[in-house]
Amino acid sequence: MSPRPLALVRFHTAGGARVASRNAIATICTIIVVLGSAPDPLLWLRFLALGVAGTGASNGPLIGLTAIAYALARDAVPRLTLGLGGWTRSLAADGVEHRRGVMYGLPIIQLPLAAAVVIGALLTALAYHVPLSWPKLLGTPLALCAAGAAAIPARRRFAASPAFAASAFFASLGSWTTLAASIALFAVGDLAAGPLRFDARASAVSPAAPGTLRMFRFTWRAIGWRLLTPLPLPTLALAAAWFYTRNNDLVGAELGFVARLWSVIALALYMGAVADIIVTRRPSWPWIRSLPWSSTARAVDDAIAIGAPAIVIALGAAIVDPRTAIVSLATLPPLAALAALLLHGARRRLTRVSGALVVAGIVLGVAIAFYPLIAAAAGLSTPLVIRAAARRDRREIVTGWKELHHDATGDSLAWSAR
Repeated sequence: MSPRPLALVRFHTAGGARVASRNAIATICTIIVVLGSAPDPLLWLRFLALGVAGTGASNGPLIGLTAIAYALARDAVPRLTLGLGGWTRSLAADGVEHRRGVMYGLPIIQLPLAAAVVIGALLTALAYHVPLSWPKLLGTPLALCAAGAAAIPARRRFAASPAFAASAFFASLGSWTTLAASIALFAVGDLAAGPLRFDARASAVSPAAPGTLRMFRFTWRAIGWRLLTPLPLPTLALAAAWFYTRNNDLVGAELGFVARLWSVIALALYMGAVADIIVTRRPSWPWIRSLPWSSTARAVDDAIAIGAPAIVIALGAAIVDPRTAIVSLATLPPLAALAALLLHGARRRLTRVSGALVVAGIVLGVAIAFYPLIAAAAGLSTPLVIRAAARRDRREIVTGWKELHHDATGDSLAWSAR
């Protein structure tokens, strides 16, 4: 590979490391949810490990892992391609090299899945004493790369995406014949894809006059339908609690313990993901500071923008245990305020908001699971957290130079959005 594509690959790999850190949290939580909801976690772990690395085992887990890789790529590609229609077009690289740079930089996003395959291979060889399937192990990197390539917006995507998707599927079937077919389909997809498609469309957003649109509604307008994208993971957390309590016939105190623990974790997962979207779609910019709102009002509105949609998650905890909904609703305000606090400076942190919020949610969930009254104490601390968020908002410098980390659409200082 020539130096130019290698430089583009390094550029996109570095950009994808932040997304990979969040994917690691999501992957670990998903594994916990899947194993926790199974009637026999150890038997289910053996099935998954042999499925991704063992000879003679079902290919279902590897096919499912490839589907997850495609979903992660669909979520990450907009972030990796954000701004590529701007200054990067002045580089000495054509559209095909840009596309290949994104394509070969995407595997960093799926690194948690690759780590899961390595762990599965170790368990298969050392714990279960089953021969390793080399077609599966060699086909996994190709499946991950092809799944990512299918999500890239290429100029001839309608021809390339089916070829890449078929390549990913054949690579996950675990035989030498299908692996050879996968390699051929990957080459066909790469030749058919053509250059990266740069999105030149820009639609201006005209903010309402100050006083007619509260900040949290402005935030919802900025993120739009993306409020729904974090729902699957907290839904899985609540489903894990439901299956665990029903499969083990838990009642009374034991039922409430599990329900409280997973409901708080589900709230943290959802609100952390929403806050991460706000960091990208509606960062702190000078125009916001010119409006007649105090720092406390901005902190309160950020907490409302993050916490109000999470009411659905809090009420959903009643499916596991009706009494848990009260605890979840009491825990929601302090977690939302904490997310508003973590918004400031999140652009400089590798884990953004979700990393710290999920850790706080796990700690708070464990404490509330043992002592439900801690939820009331946490709720009473909400004003203190809001004050801390307002203080951090006043100290944040928004007039300094920052590289573009958000879409120019809606930015009143961006000429391209006018």
